[in-house]
Amino acid sequence: MKGPAGPAHGPTGDREPETSSVRLVFLGAIELFQKRISPIEGPRCGFSPSCSAFGHQAVREHGPVRGVMMTADRLMRDTIFLEPGPDNPLLPTGRLFDPPSENLLNE
Repeated sequence: MKGPAGPAHGPTGDREPETSSVRLVFLGAIELFQKRISPIEGPRCGFSPSCSAFGHQAVREHGPVRGVMMTADRLMRDTIFLEPGPDNPLLPTGRLFDPPSENLLNE
């Protein structure tokens, strides 16, 4: 006699578990910043998603090398002098919309 099916083991959703140690180090560093350092200083990023969320998503989706370059570019653009435009529309929250998917070069 079989019992009810238990919860599925493994990763949630359709995402594969991360195996790259370099990617894991970068993602861990970003998560450490998000959980320990960012709450001390409060929200300072003028973009949505925040710069750390952008970096986490960029490294996760595009790998450590391209993700770090995309994050560095984003951090250099995060200034008080940046105004809304066709590349960065203004959201109702007052932040500029700039997801990682919009920062890829066309090949």
